Amino acid sequence: DTADGFWRYAWATVAVVLVLACAVYPILATRTKVPLRFEALPPTLDGMAYMSQAVYRDRDKDLDLPSDWRAIRWLLANVDGTPVIMEGTAPLYHWGSRFSIYTGLPAVIGWDWHQKQQRWGYQERVDQRMRDVASFYQTPDPDVARSILDKYGVSLVVVGGLERAYYPAAGLAKLDRMVGDSLEVVYRDGSVTIYQVTRP
Repeated sequence: DTADGFWRYAWATVAVVLVLACAVYPILATRTKVPLRFEALPPTLDGMAYMSQAVYRDRDKDLDLPSDWRAIRWLLANVDGTPVIMEGTAPLYHWGSRFSIYTGLPAVIGWDWHQKQQRWGYQERVDQRMRDVASFYQTPDPDVARSILDKYGVSLVVVGGLERAYYPAAGLAKLDRMVGDSLEVVYRDGSVTIYQVTRP
């Protein structure tokens, strides 16, 4: 009986020591790791405040978050209603869907995996939208781009650091050629240009 009590006490002691040993890492490493990944900012309720100074690189390019931040704030201050926006996509857990996320405006496609989870039976439609967004930004042909804009009733087109990182320059260049015909520039600052779709 004494032997059983001893072994129970011994195992409990070993378990407590192991739990405490495991707890050392998160307690001590947090202070070291957090400053490596996050900029020190003053307390705020503004969920976009970090973008005014943040640096984010993807595909070896700076996505210029301060320019996105200014453009998003411009949209919030100057756009009425809920016009559909076209913005580039990125792989999961990258800087994608940033304009629709921060403005609440509908986009041709938002976070694709979220859409697939919520609309399980319509995954092919989500994939089709992904293909259409890629085609819109990749094609050098204004007619193809115009047909995609019409298909989804797009009113605003975003070109920023993300689009320049993920899509070819020839595909983006066609947008400036479409100005005066199907598009007009309503915003240009830093690395972000926003085009408004003009329809007869």
